[in-house]
Amino acid sequence: MDSGLRRRLQLVRGLQWVRAAEGDPLATLLRGYPGDARPVRTEPISRSATGTVLVDGAQAVELLTAGHGLADWRPTGTRVMAVAAEDIEPADPADVAALAATPPPPVSAVPDELTDLVPAAELLCAKAFADLLGAAPDSLLGATPVLDNLLCPQETAVTERMLAAVDDLRAALCARTPAFFLAVVGPRLAADLVTRTAATLLADGRWPAAEGAVERTRSVYSPVQLHLTATGSDVTVAGELVQAGSQIAVLTGPAALPQLLDLPLVYATADAVLTAIAGRHPRLVSSGAALDRPLAPATRGLAHLPVASLRTERVGS
Repeated sequence: MDSGLRRRLQLVRGLQWVRAAEGDPLATLLRGYPGDARPVRTEPISRSATGTVLVDGAQAVELLTAGHGLADWRPTGTRVMAVAAEDIEPADPADVAALAATPPPPVSAVPDELTDLVPAAELLCAKAFADLLGAAPDSLLGATPVLDNLLCPQETAVTERMLAAVDDLRAALCARTPAFFLAVVGPRLAADLVTRTAATLLADGRWPAAEGAVERTRSVYSPVQLHLTATGSDVTVAGELVQAGSQIAVLTGPAALPQLLDLPLVYATADAVLTAIAGRHPRLVSSGAALDRPLAPATRGLAHLPVASLRTERVGS
C-alpha cells in the first residue's frame, strides 16, 4: 500500500474518531468500534456534521428499493478509501438478481475439528462462491472487508490483502460484472449469517436444529447494518426533502435492506453451510464468549465464536 493511501486512510480514521468524540452519531457508527451501539433515534431523520443525512431504514424503504447503489464515506468530496463504490458496483445492477437466484453448489469439506466457527464459516462460504463463480477461494477470503472498507479504513495488512484480492478477482471475473460483485460481497454476508445463527442456536440450546434457523435470523438481524447511498434525484424521506446528490446513511433492518444487497444466493449459501456444519458436528457447544468484528460498521459481524465439538459416544451392541 503506497504511503499516500496510508496517509489518507489515517486521516479518515482520525476524523471519524474526533467527530465521534464530539457526539456525531454517524461518526460513532463509521469508526466501527465494537463497543459502539446503534444510536437511539428520537427523530426519524437527522443530519451529521459531515453533511450526510442519517435515517432509520423504516423511513427509507422507498429509497432502498429504488435500486440506488452504494456510496463510500468522502468527507472531502474526493476518493479516500482503498476500494471505492464504483470499483465494485456492476455496470447493470439488475443483472445481479439473475445470478443471485442461482442455487449454491453442494457444501463439502467441513473441518473435522472446530475451535472457532468464524474462520470455518468464512472458508466454507468462500469455497461455495468460488465454485459457483469460478474464482480462487483465497481471493474471495481476502476481499471480504470490502463493504466495511467503504465506510471505515481497515488495518494496513488487511487493506493490502484486500487490494491484492480485488485485483485477482477483477482479472478472473472482469470488473463491474455481477459475478465480480457477488464475489466481493457474498461470502462475508453469508458467513455472518451462519455465525450469527449458530451463536443463537448454541446460546438457546437448540443446536443442531439448523432447519429454518437462517430465515429466523434474517427476521431479526440484517446482514447489512449501515448503508450509505447517494440520491440521484430529489427524494422525500420522513416528510423532509433531500436534494439530489445528497448522501444518506441508512440504519438498515430486516425489512429495510438495500435492493442491491438483498441476495437470495447469500441466504441459500448460509443455510447450506450451516446445515453442513450441524450435520458434521451435531454436538457442538460454545467454549467462550463471542467477539464482535472491529472496523465493521456495515456488516457488524462476529470476529470469533469459540466452540468445541464433543465426541459422539458409541453405544455397544
